[in-house]
Amino acid sequence: MSSYDGENLFASGPHAFVLGPWRRQSHRRGFAGIDGEVVLDMGLRSRRITQTGRLRADSSGQMQSILDAINALCDGAGHVLVDNYGQSHPRVIMERFGPTGPVRHSRGFYCDYEIEYLQLP
Repeated sequence: MSSYDGENLFASGPHAFVLGPWRRQSHRRGFAGIDGEVVLDMGLRSRRITQTGRLRADSSGQMQSILDAINALCDGAGHVLVDNYGQSHPRVIMERFGPTGPVRHSRGFYCDYEIEYLQLP
């Protein structure tokens, strides 16, 4: 069961995570008259995590409450993200959350969404 900052806001519908690769930053320096170059390892940097899915609710008010709760977690602070397989990802910042279409009504309310996270090492 996935969660973000201990909040299980995504259980109402299916969702999936795509974990991007960790990036390593380095600086390359070449010097005149010397063959080759010096590579300075600047260390591990962040990676992107993308979440897509569908939110479901019984009423438009309940849907708005879910959307507001997710937007409140887009606060720039690092939180713990737990994915569908129970793996914990610490120091994750929610950078962007948004519905990918309108809220629709058919046996309840639903909307598709996308979230972009940034995980720090």
